Amino acid sequence: MIAAAALVVQPESGHVDPFSFVMLELAILVLLAVTGRWIAGRINQPPVLGELGIGMIAGNIGYWLGIPFFVLIMHMGDAGQIITEAMQTNVGIGQMASDLAVADQVSPALADLLTGPNAKRMIIMGTAVWIFSNLGVLLLMFMVGLGTSVSEMKAVGGRATIVAIVGVLASFAAGYFGGRLALPGAGQSVHLFLGVILCATSVGISARVFQSLHQDQSRDAKIVFGASVIDDVASIVVLAVVVGIVTTGRVEVLSVMKILVLATLFLGGLMLFGERVVGRIVSGLEALEHAHAKLLVPLVLLFLFAWLANLLQLATITGAFGAGLVIGDQFFGEESDVTIESLMQPLEAVFAPLFFVVMGLQVNLSTLAEPSVLTAALVMTLAAVVGKAAAGWSAGGECDRLTVGLGMIPRGEEALLFASIGIGLGVLTGGLFSAVVIMVMLTALLAPLGLKRAIVRQQKPRPEP
Repeated sequence: MIAAAALVVQPESGHVDPFSFVMLELAILVLLAVTGRWIAGRINQPPVLGELGIGMIAGNIGYWLGIPFFVLIMHMGDAGQIITEAMQTNVGIGQMASDLAVADQVSPALADLLTGPNAKRMIIMGTAVWIFSNLGVLLLMFMVGLGTSVSEMKAVGGRATIVAIVGVLASFAAGYFGGRLALPGAGQSVHLFLGVILCATSVGISARVFQSLHQDQSRDAKIVFGASVIDDVASIVVLAVVVGIVTTGRVEVLSVMKILVLATLFLGGLMLFGERVVGRIVSGLEALEHAHAKLLVPLVLLFLFAWLANLLQLATITGAFGAGLVIGDQFFGEESDVTIESLMQPLEAVFAPLFFVVMGLQVNLSTLAEPSVLTAALVMTLAAVVGKAAAGWSAGGECDRLTVGLGMIPRGEEALLFASIGIGLGVLTGGLFSAVVIMVMLTALLAPLGLKRAIVRQQKPRPEP
């Protein structure tokens, strides 16, 4: 099979590993991440800011030079759309790319890549980037969950629920009315989708900042993590309502109830029975592989819980966080200096930065030159900040409201996913999708800066009266 794949990619060559270019791709991404983190350290900023920034710079330079790898990553969302539609309609990927390019739904540059002689190589490279980056954010959220306990989550559960619900409702309202202000000529469906796009928090960015400042065990961080899990559920419910209104003109009550029931069963079962079930799983798997059980068993749980969360229409990162929440060294019995955290941390250190570099690689700075796109992006960014600032205000006086609010500001993969659904329904245009990408990038850049300042401000000793 490997030999056959080699002939498909490079039929004229001799002994060539068909996936060697994936290794080069991985080397480039790791090098970019290391460089970005070094630059961030030199200017005393969080590592995630350097990873995002270096991705933006390298991505736009590579795209301007027409380097195929950077062109592919810049249009990764469109590439996914092409592959998905090709699979659903049983049409060749090259033909689908050509058809969508003619219809002005995807970039001609991407269509050229997917119809050219190296199309299969491009598809493999894009798939590899997607796998590496998503693995990174799953590992990051697992590590965040690993540093938290079920009892600690229960302690902040009520407050986190309030923060999540206020944040979702305020963000939806801010996005809806901001859309009406910035795009008065757009239809009601557009304004509704702009509202739902702003609902979900991309907690991975904030988690990385808390982690880098050794504050991931603070009460503020736990409220942010707990609220992000709950607002993931709430955001999907709001999306179901909006899609029902857009497609049928009414709310699909059964769909909404199904999501609520499944999410409640998953999260409630995790909190009530997760540790008991995991204890039995660990004892069974440890009997099969005792020497490396502390590494392999957590990985199995991470992937299994991520899959289960997706099956229940939740974000995979919610499952990854849950897996880390319920696993612990106490399940493995023997006393040892080797912990689950020490074994998993090297994996997280390699792959988590790739997620943020890839996010930066997908930001096309040339879209800032379009006044309508820029205006929509700025209005959405302001609405995104206002909505989650309200969430922080609702956190109460036992924690730092500013820190909680800033921790909830970043938007990421779910905002892009919701926007792509809007495009698929014919509600959003490519220009508005660009505005969403810019909003995601701005919140991803602004939140770490503000969050670091807020945390450092708390740590400074206050002058005596």
